[in-house]
Amino acid sequence: MIMSRTGRELTLLEYIVLGLISLEPQSGYSIINFFSPDNTYSWNASPGSIYPILKRLEQQDIILGELMMEHESRPRKLYTLSPAGSKLLDNWLREIPKLLPINEQREIAMWRFQFMEGRLTKREIIQWLNEYLDAIRIYDAGRQFAVQGTLEQMAVVGQMSLHRQLIMEAGLMELNTLRTWVEMARTRIMTIAHQTGEFQSLPDES
Repeated sequence: MIMSRTGRELTLLEYIVLGLISLEPQSGYSIINFFSPDNTYSWNASPGSIYPILKRLEQQDIILGELMMEHESRPRKLYTLSPAGSKLLDNWLREIPKLLPINEQREIAMWRFQFMEGRLTKREIIQWLNEYLDAIRIYDAGRQFAVQGTLEQMAVVGQMSLHRQLIMEAGLMELNTLRTWVEMARTRIMTIAHQTGEFQSLPDES
């Protein structure tokens, strides 16, 4: 659990706001636009949630706001991370990935991965991907065992359902797709690290 200096744990949406600000200085308006319906993420946020978050984070010195003049008459406030905000964000990015609930945690993992670039070292990113892959493999093994047992039991009692079988298999395919993506991401980052000579050895290249 990561706490701000006020002793309060930040919410997931607050961490995502920090991550967006880390990409480039943001206004409240630009952050809200990021959560438009056209975005690939299922998250959404309204002005009624974003502006109080920005005010709260600024009051806690997690972000810094600076008024900028726009068209010489309409000021807007641009936010950047403070040193404390940078530390909070980086610590959150380093947290060991979780898998359940699977859809929610997968999306949180994608947010984290997006914000890691340029903030964490490639060694840290690959370690995070390794831990994510381990969690997926363990969960996948248990889920396949459970699915197989359920199908066998359904066959024994004569209640085999083609549709239920297909739904179970769909879940396994989604997990396999996630595992394939993590493996691909790890391989490509390792390749780039070796090409650039960023460091000589990387964790768990097997």
